[in-house]
Amino acid sequence: MIQILIKRLSGLTVWLFPLGAAANSRFPRPQFDSGHTVPQATHPAFEALVPAWADVLILAVALGISVWLVRRVRSRRWILALSVACLAWFGFVKHGCICPVGSVQNVAVAAWSGGGLPWFVAALFALPLLTALLFGRVFCGAVCPLGALQDLFIVKPQRMPRALDAVLRLIPLVVLSVGLVYAVNGAGYLICRADPFVGFFRRSAPLPMLLTGMAVLLVGLVVARPYCRYFCPYGVLLEGCARLAWKRVDVTGRDCINCRLCAGTCPVDAIAVPRAALSDAARVRQFRRFVVMLALVPLLIAGCAGAGWLSGAFVAKAHPDVVLVNRLTAATAADEDLYPEIEAFKRTGQSRAWAEARAADTVERFRKGCAGAGAFIGLVMALRLLGLTRLQRRSLHEADRLRCVACGRCFAACPKNRE
Repeated sequence: MIQILIKRLSGLTVWLFPLGAAANSRFPRPQFDSGHTVPQATHPAFEALVPAWADVLILAVALGISVWLVRRVRSRRWILALSVACLAWFGFVKHGCICPVGSVQNVAVAAWSGGGLPWFVAALFALPLLTALLFGRVFCGAVCPLGALQDLFIVKPQRMPRALDAVLRLIPLVVLSVGLVYAVNGAGYLICRADPFVGFFRRSAPLPMLLTGMAVLLVGLVVARPYCRYFCPYGVLLEGCARLAWKRVDVTGRDCINCRLCAGTCPVDAIAVPRAALSDAARVRQFRRFVVMLALVPLLIAGCAGAGWLSGAFVAKAHPDVVLVNRLTAATAADEDLYPEIEAFKRTGQSRAWAEARAADTVERFRKGCAGAGAFIGLVMALRLLGLTRLQRRSLHEADRLRCVACGRCFAACPKNRE
């Protein structure tokens, strides 16, 4: 019985096989060669998951910790550890943007145009300044990623000659003034474009920017914090707030014994040495010098304002309206297609006279802006010259309010801090 059943099943299989082959030939299998690729699952970067308010909170906490380390703990090691942590977060994780240094331009544009300003940008701009107004430049010493990166490269700092130092310290004023003129007139954010360390933070910068950053760090081996001292525009505002600081940075929490160890270890020459009282003859000479400087103030301001007016046309060459007119003037009919500015202008349907009128108006605005910037620079220069004639008397070594960046090196050198 079983053998008969097997024979019948085998015969049925032989009979159905041709039907299956015919079905395969009549209905071929579908082909999925349409070129469609299945999308891969993507996940946002870690830093993109952090909201704006969290960055503001992290900055506020970091500033609070830096104040505590500078005023209470007084430890160079812990200040260095905090600076490395802030360098990792604000620099390499957040790619150095948006930072308080660059936020100066955002605030200026919002104030000039009357537009809105994101609250977190205003907070990032104001928090370091408020902290400097209360406790000095603790932001520079442990929180700023630009300063932290330079601080790691200080090997054998050399003292800068006073005359050269005074001249180089005018550069941040120029960068701040010209950068604001660029921003409010729509020529771009010059301060951000001139940041030498953005190439390291974003790891995708052009080669010239990387080489510039490397050059600044190499200079920083012997000239401590060259960007902070001789280029940073935000440092101008921090100096102004630190001048009025409620609690300045102190070298020692105890009585100073004038051992001079702090002056020898400070890499930015921010230790004010003791000064004896001047004699009567020296006081008279100092007063005469003050009168001369005071008489030169109007001339200095007017001269710097005139220089700014004359340089306005050159500075305006970075604006798109001026660039377009220069392209139209230099280009011929054969090579106009090589310039994307000219191609975009032709699509607007406007005349060349209209473009030249806009460029002339832009140059005029730049002249006025640069003249105001020059007057501001002249005023600051005059105030600094008048400050040199002050009758200062000092019996102890102190940290200079303007120059001190609260790096903590003097804490480790002072023997009173180790008691």
